Amino acid sequence: MENFDTLIDSVTRLAQPVCAALAIEIVEVNVRAHRGDVHIQVFADRPEGGIGMDACAALNKRLAAALDNGLDLGDNYTLEVSSPGLDRTLRGYRDLRRVLGREVQVFLKEQVNGRHEVSGLLDAVSETDAILKTRQGDVVVPMGKIEKARQIIN
Repeated sequence: MENFDTLIDSVTRLAQPVCAALAIEIVEVNVRAHRGDVHIQVFADRPEGGIGMDACAALNKRLAAALDNGLDLGDNYTLEVSSPGLDRTLRGYRDLRRVLGREVQVFLKEQVNGRHEVSGLLDAVSETDAILKTRQGDVVVPMGKIEKARQIIN
């Protein structure tokens, strides 16, 4: 069995065209051993955010066929396709654009306006900056200064 990093790369490569055909993006791929089998976990979402069970089921069916044809895994693997969940860690432009217009908490590598953490409504996001509406006014956060973020769930 190939190492898990190589398997993650292979699964991701095979999943890209399948996801593109369904207008779905891969958020994360995990692989782990479980009782002698390989468990492949694919987290997927729509570019604008929000993926339902029907879309996950369609991706699971098509991706299973692609894995069966493209990899030599035999019968010793399971595939799980699901939404990454509302409370997942957000990293980078693609994740942040999915929660545009929602409340987020951003943790920073370096201070912005004297703060290491900013919370507010994500008003705009680009590949270079995120703009949060806070009680104190708009805060422009350079993407390079964001360590991680999370959606605030009330």
